[in-house]
Amino acid sequence: MASNRLSQFAGNFVKGGIRPHLFQVEGQIGPFSDEKIPFLVKAAQLPASTIGLIEVPYRGRKIKVPGDRTFAEWTITVLADGDFDLRNKFEAWSNRIQTHRSNISPDTTPLTNTSDIFQDWQIFQLDRAGNRLKAYNFVGCWPSEVSAIDVNFETTDSLSEFTVTLQYTYWESNTTDSFVSGTAPGANLGAGGPAPGGD
Repeated sequence: MASNRLSQFAGNFVKGGIRPHLFQVEGQIGPFSDEKIPFLVKAAQLPASTIGLIEVPYRGRKIKVPGDRTFAEWTITVLADGDFDLRNKFEAWSNRIQTHRSNISPDTTPLTNTSDIFQDWQIFQLDRAGNRLKAYNFVGCWPSEVSAIDVNFETTDSLSEFTVTLQYTYWESNTTDSFVSGTAPGANLGAGGPAPGGD
């Protein structure tokens, strides 16, 4: 029987829970590196784990067996920096995949061998001390959409931002497959110390 005692609830609510604003995103924008990414990506998601369903009928009933794993697209929200540097790099990354003027790719390297198009991106959940608690690696990312930025004479007290929709082949985490940088499944990522920018 569950207890109604608040002290028992508090004792099981380890470390005060997880805060959604404590996260960090890292990744390279195609061939362009940028140290602002961990600071200016203001929103993202920890990915869902989805396995399809196969229903097998038998005499009016159905049994449910696991199907195939699928991976939904991943969207990040980026604050527009004052020199438009990040926006320009995301647009240039998209243009390397297919140009705006012609239906061609300016990159003649085969798609399977070029880091100019495919990049691995990571998202880290941080604990309240700023240490990395959970990690996800998105393998083979490329931008399918760089969103519009709304402009309006009447808009005040706000900053411009845009979203980037990234397609990828699959994700892995520190508790599933071997993770980026050789982290073993189940490893404690907090040993790495606070994330950049932490006090």
